[in-house]
Amino acid sequence: SRSAAARRKTSPRDAATLHSPGAMKVTAAVLVAALRFGAASGLSVQQDPCAGCDEGLAQAYQTCAREFGNPCAERDDAGIVGSGPGTKKDVSCCLKKEKHDRCLECKSMDCEFKTCNVNKAYYSERTITEEAKASTKEAYAKYDKK
Repeated sequence: SRSAAARRKTSPRDAATLHSPGAMKVTAAVLVAALRFGAASGLSVQQDPCAGCDEGLAQAYQTCAREFGNPCAERDDAGIVGSGPGTKKDVSCCLKKEKHDRCLECKSMDCEFKTCNVNKAYYSERTITEEAKASTKEAYAKYDKK
């Protein structure tokens, strides 16, 4: 025969008590209070809107732009893009476009004293490389001969 304590651990009645509406309300109240305390005490986590601005995002954006044009444009039931509400052409590509636009804004931010994390070369890595090649001694010598 099992002891009363062993029977109590596996009792279906205890499981029902844990999942009762009253117990869930108490748990929710404790969770909300903890989150408010964390936010009030400065323990909240800030997301960096300029994170992830790299060549991979630029390529993904270009792929989406090739496929959909403006993927955030909304279409009606007939599939025609209009000014009213509808469904987006492609939601995941729309998110990539919005992130790309945000990265272009981040690129132009003035971050004196390293107060933000910005990829200044975003969406111009190839242009920067070509400009660097054009300003070598060999390139200048080639133009000087003309």
